[in-house]
Amino acid sequence: MKTTAPKSSRGAESSTSLLPNPVTLALGQNLKRHREAAKKTQVDLAYDAEVERSRISKIECGYVNPSLLTLATLCYSLGITLPTLFEGITATMKPVAEGGDKRRANQATLDKPAQKLARRTAKTAASAKPVTSSRRT
Repeated sequence: MKTTAPKSSRGAESSTSLLPNPVTLALGQNLKRHREAAKKTQVDLAYDAEVERSRISKIECGYVNPSLLTLATLCYSLGITLPTLFEGITATMKPVAEGGDKRRANQATLDKPAQKLARRTAKTAASAKPVTSSRRT
C-alpha cells in the first residue's frame, strides 16, 4: 500500500497565491534590470548569491517575496546597494483593515474599529467611576 505525506500548508502554491502584486513586480523588474546591466545570467547571479536559479526567476517575475537578507546578498553579488535596488519603486500597500490585500493567505487581521470602540468604552468607564477621597476628617 502506497501512502503519501500530506502537503504542507507552507508549500509553494500557498506562498505565491497572493502574488504578484505591484510591489513585488516593481522589485523584480529592478532586479532584472540590474542583473542585465551587470551582464549576468540568472544562473550566474544565483551561483554568486548562493540561491537557486528558479528563485531568481520567481523574484524577477514578482512571484515571491524575498527576505531582506536575500535581497542584500543579491545586491552584493550585483555590486549595488539596497537603496539602488529599490530606486524608483513608489508602490505601497494598504493595511488589510483599510481595504488592502492580505500579504499571505493565513495573515491575521485586526478589527481596528472594534479596538477603538473598546478603548473608548474603557476610557468612559474609567472616567465615570466616582472619585473617593482618602482624607480623613
